Amino acid sequence: MSESGVMLVTSEMMQAGANPQLFTGGACNIQGVNGPERNPGRDPLAHWLDEMGWSYFDPQIHPSTHGRDYIWGIDGPQEKKARQQAKIRIYEITSTTIAAVTTLEIMDDARVGRRSIVWYNGGRSFAPIGLGDRDQLKNNNALRHQVGETVYHHLVAYVNAGRQIRYELPLMLADCPHIVFVYSFDELTKAIHFLMTGRGHRF
Repeated sequence: MSESGVMLVTSEMMQAGANPQLFTGGACNIQGVNGPERNPGRDPLAHWLDEMGWSYFDPQIHPSTHGRDYIWGIDGPQEKKARQQAKIRIYEITSTTIAAVTTLEIMDDARVGRRSIVWYNGGRSFAPIGLGDRDQLKNNNALRHQVGETVYHHLVAYVNAGRQIRYELPLMLADCPHIVFVYSFDELTKAIHFLMTGRGHRF
């Protein structure tokens, strides 16, 4: 534990020999109007894991949670190690980040047989801040006029790509026994509890 009651395992703790039970990754670095913003979506999960007493590594390194920003030379190797060695990996997919790297990590877990949970936390659609979902963007003539045709069509392709990733991922992994898809926080906690203890709802 990094402090009383908190089960967060930091990179520094891992360097000292700690091994987290869970890896809680996925959506982070939301691109807001003022630049990248910390995603608070996993805060309820962190609080729940603290209450359950299960340790976790969260790669969304941020001053509000870790006391500093992400340092590649320190956090990169420990993030990779935590993702590989944790008993369970949890990937949060939201509507505001494209989830391309997260999808690659999930496919890698499926490839080597690592148990993972994909949590669609409002992420069944892709609607980046300032752009909206596909229908909103296609009807945004003011933005189209502002940025020009070339940039506008690249933005539409970007939103379509994020939308397609979300649609295809569950289909591609429908028969994979190692990947569990959940669509609410309640489903998420039930899945974690079952996978950690073998008791409760089967998914």
